[in-house]
Amino acid sequence: MKIVLITGSYPPDICGVADYTERLAEALEGAGAEVAVFTGKQWNLANAALLNREIGGIRADVLHMQYPATGYGWHLGPQILSLLRPIVMTIHECSQAHFLRRLSLYPFAVRAPQVIFTNQYEQEYCQRFAPWIKGRSTVIPIGSNVPPGPDTISRRPNAVTNFGLIRPQKGLEQMMEMARLFNERANGLRVRIVGTVLPGYEDYFARLRREADGLPVEWVTGLNGASLSSALAETEVAYLPYPDGTSERRSSLIAMLANKAAIITTRGPHTPPAMEAAVQFANSPLEAVTLAEGMFDNPDYLVARQLSAAEYAVKFSWDSIAAEHMAIYERLTARKR
Repeated sequence: MKIVLITGSYPPDICGVADYTERLAEALEGAGAEVAVFTGKQWNLANAALLNREIGGIRADVLHMQYPATGYGWHLGPQILSLLRPIVMTIHECSQAHFLRRLSLYPFAVRAPQVIFTNQYEQEYCQRFAPWIKGRSTVIPIGSNVPPGPDTISRRPNAVTNFGLIRPQKGLEQMMEMARLFNERANGLRVRIVGTVLPGYEDYFARLRREADGLPVEWVTGLNGASLSSALAETEVAYLPYPDGTSERRSSLIAMLANKAAIITTRGPHTPPAMEAAVQFANSPLEAVTLAEGMFDNPDYLVARQLSAAEYAVKFSWDSIAAEHMAIYERLTARKR
């Protein structure tokens, strides 16, 4: 079976959907599919006919588009392509998107033989506005874009790690506040920030570095591949203060779960009830500091929290994700035959 994954961004582009698509392609190939990636295109409306011809020249059993991605921009080429051909759609973001972006999703609901969402909240949100997709939509969770590091790596003691893109609205101000509280309480703990500076936010990063001067903050930036996996595997405790709360679409959370880190995060409207047993919630950096101190002071409790994270992470394995996709593809190709 040949699958063509259509995406606006693909590594080395800095984009979560790009990383997801790369891992999905690898997992599908591991499951026995032949995979081609259709990317690096001009996605504007005027180019839609050319995109359609190029796609038509590929002998594929299934076309599968990932949307949105930074490479698409605000162009409408993907929407027109989805109206011209039956394309399986994965909608990575809807409820938190700009109003115009949400409107632009309607064409994808017209002809898609299957619409995939990455969590139940997004599925239910979209079905309220496009109820006709209910019979052809499903939820497949995302996996970690970063392969887990080896269990043999020693964990960094007395460090609370944050992981993600370095830009505003990623909870980094809360990490700075945590570092200030660590300093005031002289508890011997430190903040460790593992991430990549998003292009255009170099000044923001420089300001954070100035704010962190004299505080117990360690910066680990620009890593990828095995070095990034190793850095995450060193994590004892992670603090992920998402402004709108955690959910199963947070790839940074899933990466930390996969590396068996004890996680402190924020609850939000998208947080599923099942996550309650796997993570701890803090409404402020002060609450997070108290939780972190409690775990470092009680090693048995820390290990228990890490095991809870590992148990919850099983559902996000790429083998499972690939199997769910393959079941959809096989059903659709059987229907065409």
